[in-house]
Amino acid sequence: MTGPKMSPHAGATLRLWKQLQEIKDKNQIVLDGNNLDISSIVAVARHGVKPTISTDEHIAKQLELSVKTLSEYLSHKYVVYGVNTGFGGSADTRTSDVLDLQVHLLQHTQSAIITDADKDPAGNSEREPSHVMPPAWVRGAIVARANQNLRGHSAVRLCVLQSLLDLLHNDITPMVPLRGTISASGDLMPMSYIAGAVSGNPDVFVQVGKGKEARVLPASQALKESGLSPSGLGPKEALGLINGTAPSVAVASLVLYDAQQLVLLSQMLTAFASECMGGNVEWALPFIHDARPHTGQIEAASNIRRFLNGSKFVDGLESRKRTGDGLWQDRYSTRTAPQWIGPYLEDLLLAQHQLEVELNSTSDNPLVNASEQGSGEVYSGGNFQAVVVTSAMDKTRLALQMIGRMLWSQVSEIIGPNTNNGLEANLNPSDHENYTMKGIDVNMSAYMSELAALAHPVSSHVMSAEMHNQGINSLALISARRTMEAADLVAHMSACHIYVSCQAVEMRANHIRFLSAIEGQLKDVTSNGAFRDLGLKESQVETLAGLLHPIIESTWYHWNANTWRDRIPQVVDVVVAPVTDYLATNEHDCSMSALIAFKKHFQRIVQNTAGDMFYPSPTIAPTEVVSQLGDGSAQLYTWVRSNLNIPLHCGLKDDPLYNAREGLSTADKKTIGSRVSSIYESLFKGGMMDMILKGLDTGRVSPQVCVSCFAQK
Repeated sequence: MTGPKMSPHAGATLRLWKQLQEIKDKNQIVLDGNNLDISSIVAVARHGVKPTISTDEHIAKQLELSVKTLSEYLSHKYVVYGVNTGFGGSADTRTSDVLDLQVHLLQHTQSAIITDADKDPAGNSEREPSHVMPPAWVRGAIVARANQNLRGHSAVRLCVLQSLLDLLHNDITPMVPLRGTISASGDLMPMSYIAGAVSGNPDVFVQVGKGKEARVLPASQALKESGLSPSGLGPKEALGLINGTAPSVAVASLVLYDAQQLVLLSQMLTAFASECMGGNVEWALPFIHDARPHTGQIEAASNIRRFLNGSKFVDGLESRKRTGDGLWQDRYSTRTAPQWIGPYLEDLLLAQHQLEVELNSTSDNPLVNASEQGSGEVYSGGNFQAVVVTSAMDKTRLALQMIGRMLWSQVSEIIGPNTNNGLEANLNPSDHENYTMKGIDVNMSAYMSELAALAHPVSSHVMSAEMHNQGINSLALISARRTMEAADLVAHMSACHIYVSCQAVEMRANHIRFLSAIEGQLKDVTSNGAFRDLGLKESQVETLAGLLHPIIESTWYHWNANTWRDRIPQVVDVVVAPVTDYLATNEHDCSMSALIAFKKHFQRIVQNTAGDMFYPSPTIAPTEVVSQLGDGSAQLYTWVRSNLNIPLHCGLKDDPLYNAREGLSTADKKTIGSRVSSIYESLFKGGMMDMILKGLDTGRVSPQVCVSCFAQK
């Protein structure tokens, strides 16, 4: 998936990831007002990269010109909104106290809720919900605001923008309230707390440091301890700092970075689900999608084919399924996945473009059009209206909801005995009744319900505000916050899907191994063979084996409502009639006692073979499973079984409480929730997505399998 054949969405997702790796390696970002990207936001917000301002003289000169142009404007007694007028619906007032007016602006916008528990997270033993933004969001907003102001349209001095970045360089993160902005005149409230930190407000609080060493201090004290001076704010500088889209676009950038990867992962999970259910995946063939040539649909099908490449668990790509019984075509959750995912790949590319443009736009008001000839102008407009961010986030959140709905359906079908093509109910590999994956089934419905509730457009809930001056407003940050929640829910669902799929495909591989062993016993012409008591010729054994194997296979998979042990009597009983018919048709003389002996011997074969292959006996080795998987699922399965050391879950005897009660060791026993949590944590923070994207970048999608890497059950 590299080079010219890289598909659009996968290519964009990979580019974001590669850019982030390069930035982290260089540990450097230089801001110039025109080249900030989503990866840079992620690098600063989540990975501690410290941005600097370009030393390009043109940038410094443009900033200086914008300040001079505003000063000249004011010298003519011209009216400039927010500089010598009131704000919003109060813009009909006038003042000559231009510096105090900027303090007035911060005063009325620093009006949201931060609790004592927020200021003392170490003492919050009751885990009260936070009323402040995660520090990563705030760091992202700082770098976005600095970059937007660097464009020289805001009359904000270079030293003030440097003061913004000084916060990052000294690990000072303002505590910004989570709620209180409608993203109308930009995100005034969130940015006012950041501006309050820069200006050293003693009742604006900041976090200094990270982790266990983090402290919460008044901004004035934090600046003093760091050797920084409070930044005085000129005639438009408070307005220039807070009047814009920086918090919204920063949070949206973080969300989109994750969402792009989750949607790519969903295509890999669709391939995995098809393997779990032994699918007929001819639905992924190029002809079908070329006949309906939507770009996203074609890409999704192509990606899924790539992830299925080499799989021994599916038909329809390398080999066609021409005859047979059972459900002939896969259910909608996999068969129509390219059509389901495709439109949202296109939407997400548009969302990414919208955010990348916004990161390098001037989004405050009024705007200064500075000129070296001294004939600059100041214009009032509405670039702070962040609907472009709302649009990007509402699209992204709907895409996540649709992806989640598909994953929910796939997991439900994999767990359910009526839809999973022969695997045991609840994916129980034990010989005793267990409810193994039933809790996951319920959890997925809970996640899906919450995700669906979030999918409603935020933009449809706009309320007029601020003396009806803000009659329409974007709610962009609210939309970004809701989308962040949606992305987290899809990450929950993806972790469940991966855990369930690893369980299912291992069970599928074990069933295939068992049925192959039974087929070998049917074809065995020695005294150990299944037909030894019937006195058949070698050719007759071969013919009868070919007749019985599909009957045994379909019967074995059909009786899957309980345990593997419950299938054995059904398989033994089903072979008697066809064997009798064959003997009669071929006029082969066989006594009733010989038929009874055959049935008993065949029953022993099935019982012994199953007993040797299914739990509590050692089941199939992970190395044997991974060698049969497609290129995509092989990565996920290897990661779970090898890197995370998560084994097949075999029911009650894997439960820590059961083992503790029985006086057995609990050292390697975990709840199902702990196993899924390990996968969830590994998705972004533990390197799983990095592993997947690195494979795409190098063109080596499937991992090199190391036998010793796998934990043994």
